[in-house]
Amino acid sequence: MQRIGLIVNEAKPRAAEALRQVGHDAAGLGLTLFASPATVALAGGGPPWQPCDPADFERAVQAVVALGGDGTLLQAAHCLQDTNLPLMGLNIGSLGYLTSVGEGQFGTALRALREDRFEISERTMLSSRIRRVGGGTEAVDMRALNDVVVSRGASGRLAHIELALDEVPVTTYACDGLIVATATGSTAYSLAAGGPIVMPGTPALAICMICPHALGARPLIVPETTHVSIRVASAATPLLLAIDGRDDYALRAGDWVEVERSQTPARIVFLPGHDPYTVLSRKLGWGGRTS
Repeated sequence: MQRIGLIVNEAKPRAAEALRQVGHDAAGLGLTLFASPATVALAGGGPPWQPCDPADFERAVQAVVALGGDGTLLQAAHCLQDTNLPLMGLNIGSLGYLTSVGEGQFGTALRALREDRFEISERTMLSSRIRRVGGGTEAVDMRALNDVVVSRGASGRLAHIELALDEVPVTTYACDGLIVATATGSTAYSLAAGGPIVMPGTPALAICMICPHALGARPLIVPETTHVSIRVASAATPLLLAIDGRDDYALRAGDWVEVERSQTPARIVFLPGHDPYTVLSRKLGWGGRTS
């Protein structure tokens, strides 16, 4: 590869410094970096930088690098959701489950792209739509790499949310919300809400309740081919539908949210030898084994 697109979180304090480092490493490898005009300006301009709107990456580049944290990679995945471009995350954030390449490896990562020495992990994405009470279907135009969440938002009132799987009614939860997470998203909001860790590559979805008011309400693991239907049975105020933590849509009593696997996965790039168990151990602070 010689043409690499770059999407950066410009709000990161060290974004400019990291861009200069990436630009220096790329120039030494003979790579051309394509980025938005604002990013090119932040990097100082000149070779190896070329201004290019990320919406045009599909025709201009062979792979894309997200420079920031996991949120930046999610943003990049949304930008690329209708393309087949591989996406690598370079971490200048704090967590980095997906942006697993640290700053000391930036040059190694770019060389791996240059020499086509990398591993691609195809990650399930979710698509969703809203069926409004009284008729009408509203498409949600952004797919989720992590999760689709129905929650009470800023309201302090309990909601009642119905769940159906493959059009079979399961139950009605009295809770603060419901999370449908991919294996990738199982270490995000779902994990914080008490959901299970689902290892990458597992063809499953995790359905997790937020603060359920019943001891019998437990997370569910279902095949990723499952059609998930969520209905707002009752709520004192409109609930919110969030896609990867952004783009909220208001939901009223009687509205349905339908979630299913997208036909287009995200193609996440890792360096050779990447081990998700090692990443989990490091990020979650798991101790070493004892004899």
